[in-house]
Amino acid sequence: MKAKLPWEIWLALKYLLSPKRERFTGIITILALIGVVLSVASLTVVNGVITGFKEIITEKILSLNPHLSISFYSPQEGKKILQTIEQSIPKKEIKSLQLISVEQGLIIKSGNPVGIILKAVDLKEYAKEKGFKYFNMEKFSKEDKYLPVIVGARLRDKLGIAQGETLSYLTLEGFYTPFGFFPKVSTLRVIGFFETGLYDYDLNLVFTSFEIFTNKKNPQNFSFEIKLKDPFKSNEYKKILLKNFGLSYFILDWQEWNKNLFSALKLEKLGLFVVLSLMVAVSLFTILSAMIMLVSEKSLDIAILRALGATSKSILKIFFLAGFILSLTGVILGLCLGVLTGLLLSKYPVIKLPGEVYPVEYMPISLKIFDLVIISLVTILISLLSSLYPAKKASLMNPAEILRKE
Repeated sequence: MKAKLPWEIWLALKYLLSPKRERFTGIITILALIGVVLSVASLTVVNGVITGFKEIITEKILSLNPHLSISFYSPQEGKKILQTIEQSIPKKEIKSLQLISVEQGLIIKSGNPVGIILKAVDLKEYAKEKGFKYFNMEKFSKEDKYLPVIVGARLRDKLGIAQGETLSYLTLEGFYTPFGFFPKVSTLRVIGFFETGLYDYDLNLVFTSFEIFTNKKNPQNFSFEIKLKDPFKSNEYKKILLKNFGLSYFILDWQEWNKNLFSALKLEKLGLFVVLSLMVAVSLFTILSAMIMLVSEKSLDIAILRALGATSKSILKIFFLAGFILSLTGVILGLCLGVLTGLLLSKYPVIKLPGEVYPVEYMPISLKIFDLVIISLVTILISLLSSLYPAKKASLMNPAEILRKE
């Protein structure tokens, strides 16, 4: 036996789909529906873009930066620190552990100076990192006269650097003379190039071999860089390390380094969500207007239904369902349009972004089920509120007065 559709729902659908409606009211209803569809689609796409940017930035940060960094100034302390790390963090939780040294200076070519951070690392290990678009280098030897370096793509393009070229390098080290302070000038030999897609990294970061760097120079600072299998446990292990080390060493985790960045992204996502939700609300107000016009148009029908025995509750239900069905249709179509647009843009990236500002060449989009559920719940809640007023107005109409006027 076929289940019958409740008569209130059947009548609500009939009012919405009837071709005999007044033309102006029908046009307003269609425009209101289009407004909701476009608003919800915009909210879905923009939310996907913000989520995509956050994922890309997080991926770059996690792949190119240590999850924990322990800084110290005397190489003799390295063995003691390493033992404490092994005691504090289970070996199975550590993805990589590397001793590095960092120095700031200036690279000069043809009179053009560029400030850089020279990072001495195990080059073979760094070449395996997923955060690099490419990391190319030629063979080098401990016996090389000059310090071998790998420079970023942006620095290469800015100064016109070629493979095998030598560069002048100035640091704060130097000596005093009767004529003033003279910085120490050393020579670097370019053995390769890398690219990350992050503008500042590709312009200002230069890598060299830790072993050769420590042999040719006298580093004043060292760091143990730790990468964890689960980066989000960094704060937990930082607390353990601080407990074991006390205040002897400076320890940072990646979440602390980038706290302001992730806070800004979170605030931006929330702000855009609120603004676009208000845009959805404005679109749903047009549906409210269309439903008020529908109630006015069907006033005689309401009077006849009340005269035939329909309760005010049934009248409220009819027009509430009409408004809600119209709003829900707009929300569903908007979500479908937004998801389809997001999938197309993620598969066929066409919106190119300036590399000086963004860490990716094309606009990233990432659609999450949780975000889609939140968008659906918020828009449906607004739909319920927008459908309630005209339905309440219809239920309170006096059928006797309407029939007298007719």
